[in-house]
Amino acid sequence: MRIAVERLPATQRLRPEPLVLLHGWGSDTRSWEPLLPALNYHYDLLLVSLPGFHGKNGGSEVCESMDSWLAELQRQLPERYLLVGWSLGGMLALQLAAREPKRVLGLITLASNLCFVARDDWPQAMPEDTFAGFYDSFGAAAAATLKRFAGLMAKGAGEQERELLKTLRQLSASSAEGREMTAWQQGLQWLQQLDNRAAFAQLTQPGLHLLAADDALVPAQVEEDMAQLNLLQRVDVVSDSCHALHWQRTDEVAARVTEFVEQIHYTVDKASVAQSFGRAAHSYDSVAGLQRDIGHNLLRQIDTSAQVADRWLDLGCGTGYFEPHLCRQLDLPGQNLIALDLSHGMLQFAREERGGDYLWLCGDAESLPLADNSVDGIFSTLAIQWCSDLPALFAELQRVLKPGGRAYLATLGPGTLRELRAAWSQVDQFTHVNRFASEQQVRAGVESSGLQLLQWQGEEMVLRYSEVRQLTHELKALGAHNMNHGRASGLTGRQRLQAFKLAYENFRQADGLLPATYDVFYLQLLKH
Repeated sequence: MRIAVERLPATQRLRPEPLVLLHGWGSDTRSWEPLLPALNYHYDLLLVSLPGFHGKNGGSEVCESMDSWLAELQRQLPERYLLVGWSLGGMLALQLAAREPKRVLGLITLASNLCFVARDDWPQAMPEDTFAGFYDSFGAAAAATLKRFAGLMAKGAGEQERELLKTLRQLSASSAEGREMTAWQQGLQWLQQLDNRAAFAQLTQPGLHLLAADDALVPAQVEEDMAQLNLLQRVDVVSDSCHALHWQRTDEVAARVTEFVEQIHYTVDKASVAQSFGRAAHSYDSVAGLQRDIGHNLLRQIDTSAQVADRWLDLGCGTGYFEPHLCRQLDLPGQNLIALDLSHGMLQFAREERGGDYLWLCGDAESLPLADNSVDGIFSTLAIQWCSDLPALFAELQRVLKPGGRAYLATLGPGTLRELRAAWSQVDQFTHVNRFASEQQVRAGVESSGLQLLQWQGEEMVLRYSEVRQLTHELKALGAHNMNHGRASGLTGRQRLQAFKLAYENFRQADGLLPATYDVFYLQLLKH
């Protein structure tokens, strides 16, 4: 069995990973035509034909089972990719994402339910008797049933409904022309059988799931039920839209898809963060001059007169350098200071290097292993920039702080290493430099948590080097080199490195040195 996959190279490729598009039942890959101009400009596209839906370039017939079809598709797809699926295609894409958590970077579904046919415990779906009637009708009179199905896809499109109905009927008729309907009946069977609730609940990749407000096939009311199953998945309803929402609201859907894809590429891979800093533990302190300066600046901001020093948290403690400084300034016993870090390697080094009776703890800032109202204060220097979900981060800080407790934070802004980013942009379009949240994004995250922002301070700090390799060596020794999705895999070629170094030379200053700018934010937060 060979699945038809049409390949559309990007006009100006922005990312190495392609978008894999799976269409819905009732029309072939041409159903993606409204979105192609927007998506294909920066992204390679792979248009997958479902069994029996040949599209323009041939495709698959009846297959042994859905599992065998998905297994073959897995075999044909590249090492890493993103999935976009409409209706049945979205349900199949979800199955694929659940099976391939390391290869699938993200999942986008359009007008896809977790169960297309209602269950006793999932009523927000097509009633079973309605689906059975449709299935029988298709078997008896396929052409007439497809016309009816096109009407259901267009229903809810408002003033556009009549024109959209005409287009969708032509598309369905053209897709079915000269085809054996047995494979299409198999697609209907998959719609009936698929129950994606368990797979959806276990998804670890980022997901965007767009429902149509006036969908006649997938009720938008399912939004709340889906959202409760997996908090990592974003479920939104597109207003004033029908089942074929990407035909009716093309610009909005294209913008949402593009925005989501770019967010994924700038999302930090936390496993890489932990491993990278763990490997750098023994070399970190030798090159961490700037990091220490920023930490001491933050330390001086702590108002000891306003702070109860019973139990504090050092969030992202790294090598443990600031543990004795914090205890001395707060007059805090070591056993009352929780030193938390994402990296086991860093914690092991810190425990051996610092000694003391600090409470060493491995954990994620976005899901702190601490009780509610358990700490009087939080100190965190150059750690939260590795968090991709700022609302979750600040909600956790709010949760673990006691009323009246304060958090003192130092983090990096988007202007950090802008010279390095600009130089690489002259070479290729991969993500070579870590991307950090803007002031607006950080402030919005704080506001969503209910914490009060008592103080905000921005500062630019510039380091200078005689050669660019000194900077890149320092970043590697810190463990702070590129850890974003969308980075180039494997070794960087000599020609590209030479081009990068030449581009960085454009920033050499009158004193003969190369600058590296750090965009630093200092925050002081209060829990009422």
